[in-house]
Formats: sequence, C-alpha cells, structure tokens
Amino acid sequence: MNILNLFMSKQQDDTMELKSEKSIKEYLEKLPDDTIIKYYLDVEYSPFPVLVLEEYTRRFTRKTKNEIIKDLKLQTRLAKKKTKELATMAKKHKLVDDVTRQKSEEIFETAKKKGYSISEKIATKGSILGSRLKNKTKSTLTSSSNKDLDLLKKLGDLQKAGIITNKEFQEKKKKILSKI
Repeated sequence: MNILNLFMSKQQDDTMELKSEKSIKEYLEKLPDDTIIKYYLDVEYSPFPVLVLEEYTRRFTRKTKNEIIKDLKLQTRLAKKKTKELATMAKKHKLVDDVTRQKSEEIFETAKKKGYSISEKIATKGSILGSRLKNKTKSTLTSSSNKDLDLLKKLGDLQKAGIITNKEFQEKKKKILSKI
C-alpha cells in the first residue's frame, strides 16, 4: 500500500480532514518509525513528499564520523565484556542455567532477609500493641468488676431489708456474675 492510499484510508476511517500542512505534520509525528521508513521509501507516491522527507530527517538524523566511531567503540567494549563473562563461565564449566540459578538464589536470599526483617518489625509492633491492649482490657475489667461487686452488695442489702425477694436476688446475681 502506498502512502497516498494510507492518507486516503486515514481520511476515510477517522473522518479527519488532512488538508492543511499542519494536520499532515501532526499525523506524521504520531506514526511509528517503521511506518515513516515505509513512507520515506515510497515518497515518490506521496501527496506531500516534502513533509515526509522532513519528518524522516527529523527522526533519523545522519551521524557524524566521530559519533559512529564512538558508538562502535561502545559496542566493542560491551562485546568484550560479554566475551569475558562467557570465557569465565566456560573455564569454570558453568552453564547459563547454573548462572541463572545462582542469580535466582541470590535474589531469593535477599528477599528472604528483607522479609525476615519486616516480619521482625511487625512482631515487635504486634507485641507492643498486644501489651497495650491487655493493659487497657485489665483496667476495663477491673473497673467493671468493681462496679458489679458494688451492685451485688447493694442487691444483698436490698434483700436483707426485704425490698426484693430471695428469688429476685438470685436472678440478678446470676446476670451480674455472667458478665464478670
């Protein structure tokens, strides 16, 4: 499919009017590199060849001789480093799987240590919170049980005075003791 057809299909699909130079530039900027390369190779069929050429040169500027040499030197250094790593593995008769397994074990051990330290912190905070909760519960129970004992004494006094019956006293006593 040539560039003219692509512009036309774009125009029909999106109902986007590609009449102005600005709209064409915006459209070209949004395209992926491989599409721009196709357009560049098909530039003679383009309704806007100058715009396609401008976009192509904007994205893919030519490198100077020094930039190319610099890139080649970097790639050479990286290749040497990988070659040394492979030679070391070969000398030690290590396979890639062994190295991968070793790296995985290192990652696992690191994660295990971090998990252990986090669990220690959680346990410490949990024990602190637990002791605080126990203290609050004890004080609450102590104060509520004291109130219940006072109530029992008052009920006993009421029974002795003959204000409530022995049966009523026993029922109230059971309810109060069940709370404690």
